[in-house]
Amino acid sequence: MNEEPPRTIWNLMFVRRPAETHFAESSTPGALRGLALDDDNALVAHADLFPAKAAVITAAVALLGAGAALGVAATKAAPRVKSKPSDLGSKLNRRANDAVGATGPQAEPEPEQAGVIRLRPRVRPSAGPTSAARKKGGAAG
Repeated sequence: MNEEPPRTIWNLMFVRRPAETHFAESSTPGALRGLALDDDNALVAHADLFPAKAAVITAAVALLGAGAALGVAATKAAPRVKSKPSDLGSKLNRRANDAVGATGPQAEPEPEQAGVIRLRPRVRPSAGPTSAARKKGGAAG
C-alpha cells in the first residue's frame, strides 16, 4: 500500500550528435531522447553523452576569478569615482565665484588684529533651592 515514487537522477551532460540531425521527441513534455534522427525521422545514430562536471567546475572557477578581479578593481577605483562629483562641484563653484568676483563689487578684507585674545564669559550654573546661599538668606529673613 505504501508506494515509493520512482527515483530520478539528473545529470548535466554535453551531447554530441551528427550534423544535420535532430533529437527524437520524448513522451515526457519538453524532453528529448538521445536518438539522432534525419529529416525523414529515420534513425541515424545514438547521441554521445559526456559529463559536464569538469566544464561546470571550470566555468565556476572562471566566474569566481572574474568576480574577485572586478571586486578588487572596484575597490581601488572607488575613491577616485567618489571624488569626481565633488571635484566637479568645486570647479563649478570656483568658476561661479570667479565670474561673480569679476563682475560684482569686490569685498574688502577685514584688517587683521595682531595679538588680540578673544575671551568668553564663564557661565556658572544657577544654585538650586537647596543651596547654602538660599538657606542663609532664608534664615536671616
